[in-house]
Amino acid sequence: MYSLHRRQFVVGSKPFTLDHWCSKQLDPLTWISFCPELPVSLTTDAQGIPWCLVGRAVETLEAQAEPLTAITQTSSQDVPSLYPSWSGRWVLIGQGQVHLDASGLLGCFYGVDQNGEGWCSSSPSLLTSILFPEVPPKTDPKTLKYRTGIAWFIPPRSRFEGIRRLLPNQVLTIRDTTLEPRALMPPINPSLDYNHALELLKSSLVTGLKRLANQDNQLWLGLSAGYDSRMVLAIARYAGIDLKTFTRVTPRMSLADRILPPQLAELSGYEHFFLKKRQGHPERQHLATTHTNGHVSEGDAQPFIHGVRSSLQGICIGGQCFGVGKVLYRSFPEQISDPEETARHILHIRQEPLLASTLTALTEWLEWVLQTPHEHLDWRDRFYIEQRLAGWQSSKEQLYDFDDVERFFPINSSRNYSLLLSIEEKRRLNFQHQVELIQRIAPELLNYPINPDNWYFGMVRGLYIRLLDDPLYLFKKIRNKFQK
Repeated sequence: MYSLHRRQFVVGSKPFTLDHWCSKQLDPLTWISFCPELPVSLTTDAQGIPWCLVGRAVETLEAQAEPLTAITQTSSQDVPSLYPSWSGRWVLIGQGQVHLDASGLLGCFYGVDQNGEGWCSSSPSLLTSILFPEVPPKTDPKTLKYRTGIAWFIPPRSRFEGIRRLLPNQVLTIRDTTLEPRALMPPINPSLDYNHALELLKSSLVTGLKRLANQDNQLWLGLSAGYDSRMVLAIARYAGIDLKTFTRVTPRMSLADRILPPQLAELSGYEHFFLKKRQGHPERQHLATTHTNGHVSEGDAQPFIHGVRSSLQGICIGGQCFGVGKVLYRSFPEQISDPEETARHILHIRQEPLLASTLTALTEWLEWVLQTPHEHLDWRDRFYIEQRLAGWQSSKEQLYDFDDVERFFPINSSRNYSLLLSIEEKRRLNFQHQVELIQRIAPELLNYPINPDNWYFGMVRGLYIRLLDDPLYLFKKIRNKFQK
């Protein structure tokens, strides 16, 4: 039986009452209420000011103490300078303000109640019940479509009028919901030596994974035939991390994803498992819709609805967020000449219906980008961080909080993003920087091709694998051909 609002939190001027939840007072004006299965830690800084770390954060600089210890040794005004090197999925609350992880993956929605008091929560569903207890708020007419268009509600807006979503480069003052801009990441340094940048990234990832492994949890790595998970596999092998690997079986998966992960795992000395969807979970569709309050498309909810990860316990790591360095969205205009015109152009490219609400939300975000520039940061890379991750991925992660296994993102720190983007673009094209980093630490993993086409494995072997997954595969192909 799944508990609705699992691993969620609410922050406001008084406790929020929910069965089995806990509440703690952070200061005279601020309470946090939270599901007991959500990691929540309280500490005080060097001046005795309380801070609350929600979620899981790991320090990636070897010379730095872990987050909670570092806070106790730091003055109040300098605490925010600690977290650019924290990886993971977390929210930091202190001095009446909310700070997000590098991509806002532990998301935060906020708004003002009928008494003019500010509230924030990881759950749009709970926040809606607090801010609009009698009359539901106006809802965005946009329909989220799986794999097409823009499959999320564009931050800083949400699906509901009167509820906003905090961006990673914003700090929220809870009481009056005012915002302060913050640097999205440390300065990007185009003159940073390429080899030094790779060494710094390697050190950061190794340190972070070692510290995560010391937290006495079973680690799982979601493994595919692609670049990102192989990068994490290489780091784990190099660092001597004990983990298990798995691959989620889907109807559309490539033969490479079906064949290579077990071989990569065996080469690295790890067990590997294929996870398939389970039957008999009719309640999960309702849970998914209620828990996310419509912020996740039905297609993106399928891993939860089908109970794919239900058998896993511990912490699941993976290659999510490496896309920050992949030179994506270059079909978008190079410059934001006019926010509304640029928004129209993006929606056209993404084949997104031109709804007034979508156009307004995207225009607002583009205006924010112009107001808060970051030197040497291409706005299209920022789109990946603040929209693809903080908008789309974050909502999916909030849904996956239902699963027993907790999710963690080794690359998700703003310092890592700065290092990635300090590497010149031509070296990041075709994932060259990832291949070269794997070459340095686990070159044997490159003996297997990365994302080869299906023909690479041959027709007979490919058909055999397809029939293993679905004995009716050939029949269905023939039937579909005749139906067409």
